[in-house]
Amino acid sequence: MNYTMLQADIADYLQRTDLTAKIPSFIALAETSMFREINIKDIQTAVTLATVGEYLTLPADFGSIVRLTTTVGSIEKTLDYISPVERRSDGHIGNYGFENGQIRVYGAGSTTTVKLYYTPLIAPLSDSVTTNWLLDNAKDLYLYASALEGAKYLRDETEAAALGGMVSGLIDSVRRLAERKWQPSSGSLQIKPRR
Repeated sequence: MNYTMLQADIADYLQRTDLTAKIPSFIALAETSMFREINIKDIQTAVTLATVGEYLTLPADFGSIVRLTTTVGSIEKTLDYISPVERRSDGHIGNYGFENGQIRVYGAGSTTTVKLYYTPLIAPLSDSVTTNWLLDNAKDLYLYASALEGAKYLRDETEAAALGGMVSGLIDSVRRLAERKWQPSSGSLQIKPRR
């Protein structure tokens, strides 16, 4: 499925031919609420950045941080988050915080190399971005969340209530899918009953 097919499916679901111009708005509103609710580990990525002073500029697609590391000698060290009031000025790299839309790596030199592992923002659908992770993995959620916005627009309270419950369940389902993708399907640990 792609953006064009999704628009056609929404029009079919709503059984309206006069809303074609409004359907992209329904999709955009649905994305706003879905992206706020879903943090997808499956699309996590990493980027190597250099500090300027003690600061790192966040990537344009930054959504949320997973972890931050730096190499000291030949060992990769995970940095710990601290709030600005917890900061200790001992001069050692080991902590970071957020300040003014940037990450501050306390004790970093002017060009310390840091690896940022993060979850990027999911790109909203458009004529130029015809698919994304969420559409590829949860077509039903996209359809029903967009149709929910259409039902709200049409002031169809019965349909909006039905779709609201369905969308809530699908969001939970997508969260479970993302969690399963990060869990090993089998491992060396086993539970053995006592005899």
